Amino acid sequence: MKLDDLVLALTVSLLRVERERWLDVLTRLETELGSGWTLRLLEVPGTYSVGARTREGRELPLEAWREVLDEEELVSVRAMDLGGLGPGELPDHVAAAFVNSEALVLDVRTKQGNNLYRLEVVFSSSSLIAPRQFVGFARAQPNAERVLEALSRVITDSNTLNQRPAVSPSQVADYLCSREGASLFDLLGGDLLKALQSTVLRMGGAMVLSEDFRPFFQTLDPDDFERGLLPPERLAEFVPSDERVYLSGDDFGRDFVALVEAQPFAEEVWARSAENLNRFIAPDATPYTAPSLRELLATGEPAAVQGVPAGNLMEELQMCCKAHGAELLVPEPLRERVRAQGHTKEERAKDPGLIPERERLRLVPNDSRYQMYLFNALKVARSPLLSPRATTDTRAELLSSLKDAEEFANRKGSPFAEAFGLARLVLENTGFQLRDASPARLAAVREALKGAGLSERAWDAFERRFSLVTLFQVFPSSEERLRGLLACSVADVFGGMGSWNDEFFESDEDQAWYERVTQRLFRALREFFVTMVNAR
Repeated sequence: MKLDDLVLALTVSLLRVERERWLDVLTRLETELGSGWTLRLLEVPGTYSVGARTREGRELPLEAWREVLDEEELVSVRAMDLGGLGPGELPDHVAAAFVNSEALVLDVRTKQGNNLYRLEVVFSSSSLIAPRQFVGFARAQPNAERVLEALSRVITDSNTLNQRPAVSPSQVADYLCSREGASLFDLLGGDLLKALQSTVLRMGGAMVLSEDFRPFFQTLDPDDFERGLLPPERLAEFVPSDERVYLSGDDFGRDFVALVEAQPFAEEVWARSAENLNRFIAPDATPYTAPSLRELLATGEPAAVQGVPAGNLMEELQMCCKAHGAELLVPEPLRERVRAQGHTKEERAKDPGLIPERERLRLVPNDSRYQMYLFNALKVARSPLLSPRATTDTRAELLSSLKDAEEFANRKGSPFAEAFGLARLVLENTGFQLRDASPARLAAVREALKGAGLSERAWDAFERRFSLVTLFQVFPSSEERLRGLLACSVADVFGGMGSWNDEFFESDEDQAWYERVTQRLFRALREFFVTMVNAR
């Protein structure tokens, strides 16, 4: 069962518990869920938490939300399905792979009024600094107006690609502190920080990094690993990656020979280059010497030269120059072909915003991540589109849909046939009971699976999902509800890569059959799931 479906079912069950039993049941459920969940607090590092966002914008953990509802004299809670909110051009069963695309909502009624709540998943920031703090940091910089203009351009460029509105400099602060802006900051925080730093430097200023903000930022040397491979006596020769050069022409061998020969210490370069390459050759290969390496590069066929690591040779050349305290001498014919990997000193002198990688500020990552499931109060309620139809027996419809899907999957040799068969067995077989399950009763389930011709893989799938039964016994739940929720978990084969949605059949007839049974199964499963969530 998808986590958002599980949260919906558990929340309906919890909010329907009598006020006198509420805290006891809440405690028992938290025990069953384990330390990775919290229902009494939000934003707890390392956990999933559940709560609600009221119409007034207050974010409350589940325990506090229940107290508010009790003060308003809670009358009823039920689940509803408002229909797919995924991309409109996709079928519902494909859109189901998108977060929150199914628009399952809570219909909560109190004596003070009714509200619909749609489930929203909120992730903690990937960086230690919050968007609100980043805004404060931006405003603390010299030429803050220009900084906000730069941030506005980064945000607007991203929003334009994602069909979202532009954000002006005056709107940057409020936007980054919104839910949408916080999500964008999570993705583009590094780009925003780079734009901020470059703008400050281009305006001739210096970054203001007070003690309050210092823990949120760091610099990283991209060459730490390579530098660590050198012996201490050669560290002074190390050439940072953004200062390295390379040859861009088609004839590397001859160009490299010409470049080395232009240096006053050419013989030393050849000796060091041969020594460098010899560290990587096979034990039975002939080692390079300074003359043999020079001969190969000067006269060798392109195929032979292509196997020589050009990067090692260019790096050794530059390190040798650095050891002698000399600049690399580039002959006039090679000037157009010797290129810098990073920005040159001349380019950085013209544009101070071209920051060397080792000097760039970077966001410190957040090592204490969390995930919140918030029931967000809808300000405009819509009429339910996919709530169960009163004239439909949702159980019978699901069983019929499962049978059709199983027959089609068997006919095409699809492994999903067993999932459909297992879901039907959970709903129909009377040879076992799920309530108050014991090892002996689980043994009866295993025998029932064998009797139905299901494999050990089906039993493994059943065992993995059986924790659902333990969770919903806390309330408690009827045998019918336990079977229904477990069957929904087994039959929910809709997702991304590797799911039933990923199946494809070459013939038009088979693909049409697949689309038909899939659409019907998805609709039946969603209706039956809502029925089971609302059951007792």
